This record gives sequence, structure tokens and C-alpha cells, in this order.
Amino acid sequence: MKKALVVLVWLISHGAFAQIVNLDLNGVPARLTPYTDVDGSPYLFEDWSEATISTTNGGVKEGVAFRFNIHDNALEVVNEAGNTIVLDKDYVEYVVLQRPPALIVQSVTPGLLPNLLFKKSFEFIKGIKADDLINVLAEGEKYTLIRRFYSDLVTPAKNSYAPTAGSRFVFEETFYLINDNDVVSTVKAKTNVILKSLNPTDSEQGKRLVKDQKLDLRREDHLVIFFSELNKF
Repeated sequence: MKKALVVLVWLISHGAFAQIVNLDLNGVPARLTPYTDVDGSPYLFEDWSEATISTTNGGVKEGVAFRFNIHDNALEVVNEAGNTIVLDKDYVEYVVLQRPPALIVQSVTPGLLPNLLFKKSFEFIKGIKADDLINVLAEGEKYTLIRRFYSDLVTPAKNSYAPTAGSRFVFEETFYLINDNDVVSTVKAKTNVILKSLNPTDSEQGKRLVKDQKLDLRREDHLVIFFSELNKF
């Protein structure tokens, strides 16, 4: 858990990687989505975008076309043969998913990160499996902040007004803050909530950072800045 946050910031800011090699992407053929007549989407981004994939043997492959099915936590990619497969996550060290540029341009939400880092091994948190890809926003000696994306399939109860209730996907995101004692807190991306979730010894420092740097912790980019600075102390 306690790895240098500078690695994450470097990846997001510069998109640079130490070793780019030709990798065979392992997985099984992707099938057409079984979710017919369902409103909403099981995908994090409806449009295809590009990913950088790092494997457990140290190789890295850039520019991989992907869609991330967050209902099943399945990463669909296009392999070297041009076939769409579901990536075998046993061989994945981490992935960096590019947010489709159009989503950033069209969004009314400020501070969206262009690239999102996903890692595994957060199974000590209830509801997360060992091979689930989880968004890592900050990672340091004092604090790690992660986010679980999920698309819940909901079927409303039938009633007299809707005799044929339709199913729909409901987008969810849950933030978890992990401190240096590996205590996990479920938090919201709000300044007052984040500040209250800090260790008492870091509370005043956190308040000063927010005030001095004019941070709004509802923003993804400000969350990265906040924990990058806080993990230095």
C-alpha cells in the first residue's frame, strides 16, 4: 500500500513509461452484451478509448483500444489480431485508462483527470475482489485514496403504474480512504468530509493545504494535489 505517490502523478501527468514492448494480450473472446432491453450502460465510458497496460512480467503496451465493463469489472480490449477479448486480469499489474477527450470537453464538472490509474489487490475492503480493477487517485506513506466504479443493474418493483417494470443500470462510485494503519474509511469527495476523515495529527495541516492552495476536494485534480502534498509531511 505504501508506494511513492510520485509514480502515480508521473503517470497521469506525462503518460511516460520506462519500458514499451510488444505484448500478446491474453484473454477470452468477448461476447455481445447479454443486457438487452436495459436502460443505461454497464460501461465506465460508452465510447471506446485507449489504455496503457502493464503486465506482471514488467512489460507495458500503449494505445490499446478498450471499454471497461464496470458491472462485471471486465476490461474489454482489442488484441493484435483485431479481435475483442476480455483481458485476463491475472497477468495485469496496472492499467491506465484514457478518459475520452469529448467527455472532458463537454463535461460541466471541473478538474476531471484525462487518465485514470487502475490497480488490483484491494480485497481487504468489503465488496471488492482480489482481481477487481480499482481506480487509484492517490497512493503514499500516509494515505491512499481509491475509487470503485460500479454500474448496478436495478429492476424496479412492479406496481399499478408500471406493470412491466424495466431494468436499468445505475452508475455508482465509492471512495475509500486508507490511512497508514490500514484503517479504511468510506468517504465522499467533499472537502469537509475528507478533512474529518484524516488522522487527528494531520487535521490542521489538511486545513492549511485547502486554504493556502484554494483546493476544492470535489475535483479529481485537487484530490491528487491535496494527498500528494499531505503525504510529504
